[in-house]
Formats: sequence, C-alpha cells, structure tokens
Amino acid sequence: MRTHCIYAQVMVQMFMRGWNMRQLAEETDISYVSLRRKLRGESPFTLEEAFAVRDALQVELSLDALFEKRRMAG
Repeated sequence: MRTHCIYAQVMVQMFMRGWNMRQLAEETDISYVSLRRKLRGESPFTLEEAFAVRDALQVELSLDALFEKRRMAG
C-alpha cells in the first residue's frame, strides 16, 4: 500500500474557511498545481510560501504546528 504525506492542519484551516485549494492558491500567489503538489508532500514549501499560507489563513499557529506532516494511506 502506498502512503503519502499531507499537511492536515492546513487542510483543516482551509475547510473551516470554506476554501478550496484554488482559493488558497489565489490568496498566496502560489500556482494551483504547485500548491497541490506541496500540500500532498510531493515538493517542499519554501519559508516564504509557508508564511504566505499562514498569513492567508489568518491563524496564530506556529509554522511547525500548521505544517506538521501526517502520513496517509492511499
């Protein structure tokens, strides 16, 4: 079985705002395709991108808490 990582807390925060990945991509100026890959753990976020995501989501979480990786089967 194949596993991949996701940033569950980012997804939770998006859900709480009623946002999808396209909306987060627009708010952060990260391309949709790039953001999708990053959220799946296929490519890393830069520090600048991580701050942009946190700012867009308007959360008080540390970057470590917001970007904690979770392994998902699939």
